[in-house]
This record gives sequence, structure tokens and C-alpha cells, in this order.
Amino acid sequence: MSRSLPLQCVSALTKDFVAEVIAKAPSRVEAKVSSRDGMPLLCAVEAVLGEALSRTARQELVWLGGASEPGRHVLELRAFQLDNGLISEAVHRLDT
Repeated sequence: MSRSLPLQCVSALTKDFVAEVIAKAPSRVEAKVSSRDGMPLLCAVEAVLGEALSRTARQELVWLGGASEPGRHVLELRAFQLDNGLISEAVHRLDT
């Protein structure tokens, strides 16, 4: 499987998540990537969030580098209201 495929998948999954929550005006979006090679994946998430969210929405990006076996990637996304109430969450597991 191509190394670019997880990047495309992560970007698409993040876009879908943002599209689902954007109308609820999240004040904070948390993204966690669990992968040995997670930095490029986290950068892909950051690019999508930077384009799609208002500047007032905070982004919390976390790379859990050693938590996964080779070829396994986990993307966790959560959106929160101003009072820290959870708007939505999604967990995706990708294998390459």
C-alpha cells in the first residue's frame, strides 16, 4: 500500500469530521494520532483544521509515537463546545 494513502485518508476523515461539526461552532478540536510515523499524519490533520475552522477555535494536536505497531495508525478526533461539552468524536483505525 502506498505511503501517501494514510495521508489522503487522514485528510479526508478530518474533512468529514469538520463538515459534521462546523455548524455547531466548536471552540476546541482535539486530534490524536497514534502511529510510529505520525508526524506527517498530524501535519495533514493540522492543514485541514487550519483551513476549515474559524481562528477562534483552538486546536490541540497530539502525536502518540510509540503507542502503535508498525503499519497501524489511529486517528481520534473530538470537538468541544465553549464549556468543554463534547460535540462529537470519531476514532478511525488505518492499516498499511
